[in-house]
Amino acid sequence: MRATVLVTLLVAALAAGCGGDSAKAEDTVSAAISGLSKGDAKKVCSQLTAAAQKKLLVVLADNPLGYPNIKAATCQEGITKLHASLDKPTRAVLEDGEVDDAKINGDKATVHVTGAGMTLDLQKISDKWMITGGLFDR
Repeated sequence: MRATVLVTLLVAALAAGCGGDSAKAEDTVSAAISGLSKGDAKKVCSQLTAAAQKKLLVVLADNPLGYPNIKAATCQEGITKLHASLDKPTRAVLEDGEVDDAKINGDKATVHVTGAGMTLDLQKISDKWMITGGLFDR
């Protein structure tokens, strides 16, 4: 009897941990998309790994989604310039952009943003989900 109770508690704890992991990955993406919709460059960039920030600068300089090329020296400068070029309907789509359930495979995850048509790649680094790619990838 005690073994059954212990196993049940262990399974419940593991299931809760997995759900929490998924929610945290989704929270990372939600924070980035929400930050972009509001022009909070610091919030967006804090969700990206250093490599993803560099990749973002390259993508922004190469005409993302039909917007003018955006030259920037830092992630925050790039996001600020991108936000300034977004029209109200696009900002609304991002603000309302709901994230799908994260698909987690070990320390990697993908999260789709409904409406924005983006699937972001994440990696768990020091117990924090960070975006590694997918933001404006073609």
